[in-house]
Amino acid sequence: METLAPLWQSHERAFGKNLYVYPVLSRRAGGISVGINLNPDKGCNFDCVYCQVDRTPSGMDGIDPVHRAVDIRRLTEELLALQESVHRDDLFRNPPFDKVPSGLRRMADIAFSGDGEPTAVPEFSNVLKAVADLRNTTTGLSHVPIRIITNGTGLFKSRIRNFLRETLFLDRPLPADVKPASEGMSDEIWFKIDAADPGSFSRIDRSALSFDRYRMSVSEALRELPVTLQTMVLDIRDLDNSFRPEGAWAKAMRDWVTTLLREGANIRQWHLYTVARKPPSSEIVAVSEERLERLSRFFSETVSCPIAVFP
Repeated sequence: METLAPLWQSHERAFGKNLYVYPVLSRRAGGISVGINLNPDKGCNFDCVYCQVDRTPSGMDGIDPVHRAVDIRRLTEELLALQESVHRDDLFRNPPFDKVPSGLRRMADIAFSGDGEPTAVPEFSNVLKAVADLRNTTTGLSHVPIRIITNGTGLFKSRIRNFLRETLFLDRPLPADVKPASEGMSDEIWFKIDAADPGSFSRIDRSALSFDRYRMSVSEALRELPVTLQTMVLDIRDLDNSFRPEGAWAKAMRDWVTTLLREGANIRQWHLYTVARKPPSSEIVAVSEERLERLSRFFSETVSCPIAVFP
């Protein structure tokens, strides 16, 4: 697995002449994740301390910071072309994907992720509908799950939650006219929760939202939608104000997730992962697999959902 680390660590959004669609090898998806980047402008309503998207002045050099309307036709054409490239094995004939083992040379998902928060883009609903329709009617895509990788803020709106339930295959059976090649295929929402107390929320996620409002909205959203929680676990090596997850952060996270489940949150699984791609700040450091496993055991004392670790 160590030989795959360079591929896991490289989640470049640029691919050929594509504007929106790009491939990465995902350790959590277990194959090629076809990303959809609705934010070439790097726009996001969080400024997570660990984010590999460089929004410093040098990182924004050559980037148009103004959001431009998503060209849905171009996006779907890019998606179909990349699917064909994976299917024909063309993707794996050139670096860096020529190093991908045969068992991972598959399209594992279509992931709304990219350089910002996808659910905050005005065209999000229209794009998702177009991608879902394309997936459902294209033989080479009909087995591929759609994953929304999100900080959750767009899901605070009831109309977006309703739209996701109507558009995706979440906790409902597939329609008769959709024949997935993968038995039990289901779409997923990977919902980010990195902090369960105001200080950690301010330190890690750096959002303009108040923590009280954030916490209340998360609780409401998770009672209505099935999600996989994803939590970044990291160290911050700051001489004046260092941070380690063990201790107060871990206790607050365990207590909140336990409370969410007790209050009816539909949490399928909880992913604990650490820094795989280099963030702009050298103060942000990955934690070891051993520490992730210890945290998982600590959370499992009261958390009833399955917990998976991704070092």
